[in-house]
Amino acid sequence: MDEKKTRLRDGDALLIMVKDGAIIHKTWNMALPHVEFVKRTTGTLPDGAWVGTVQKTGKRLLAINSKTFYGNQLPGPREAQEAVRALFR
Repeated sequence: MDEKKTRLRDGDALLIMVKDGAIIHKTWNMALPHVEFVKRTTGTLPDGAWVGTVQKTGKRLLAINSKTFYGNQLPGPREAQEAVRALFR
């Protein structure tokens, strides 16, 4: 077990922004819409960046697309999933 990873509990969720395979911004403030999260952190979504929600259900971590930015709430791209698994457990 990697002790450097942030441990999420079942039901935890947070907003994240991923760029170049790494989480560049995150917040536990789930009251923020994704668009406001982006506005407060970078102003606009940087080229090549992805924004969404991380959720932990049971032992499963999942990065989910922002419906506002992508029109769906499907699992995010591989790069986002890998960034989530690198930082959280």
